[in-house]
Amino acid sequence: MYVSKTKIMAVLSVMAALSTVLTVLGTVISVNTVFFTSAAAFLVGIAVISYGMVYGTIFFFVCMALDFFVNPNKLHVVLYAALAGYILLSEGTYLLLARMKDGKGKEWLHRGIRFVIFEALYLPFLIFLPKLFVSDTMLAKPWFMLVMIPGGVVVWFLYELAYFVVKRMFREKFARILN
Repeated sequence: MYVSKTKIMAVLSVMAALSTVLTVLGTVISVNTVFFTSAAAFLVGIAVISYGMVYGTIFFFVCMALDFFVNPNKLHVVLYAALAGYILLSEGTYLLLARMKDGKGKEWLHRGIRFVIFEALYLPFLIFLPKLFVSDTMLAKPWFMLVMIPGGVVVWFLYELAYFVVKRMFREKFARILN
């Protein structure tokens, strides 16, 4: 089905505004920073699913720029870049793997690639920006890294689960409207 570029730009503009509102809410309501930032990052995946990798990548950079200029806490901009970048790379690898021949190993390969992408983003955050996850008192504990590294695997699993629920809900409720 043909979708005009004007409609695509209008939908992506509204989604970019929603993404910016969500990331700023994550800054204002500091208890829910990761929740709101994750919800904003999910919109990148929706853009890729709806309009393809090119529009999804443009949407990602537009949202990062908007967030940079609007969000007072620049650390949350970095968190958004990591979470949305993960979604963008995941959807991109899915599109690349979709060109391969069918096989049972393809889905497991995609899960493995997504896990490697997540760990490549999570471990530098954990090492260089641990204050993003916990308070200063927790950082002084010697067991901090021993708990946070496997904790990241659990968080990755929950993040993936939440994203797949959002994708399924999007397909069921909104795909006809956007296309």
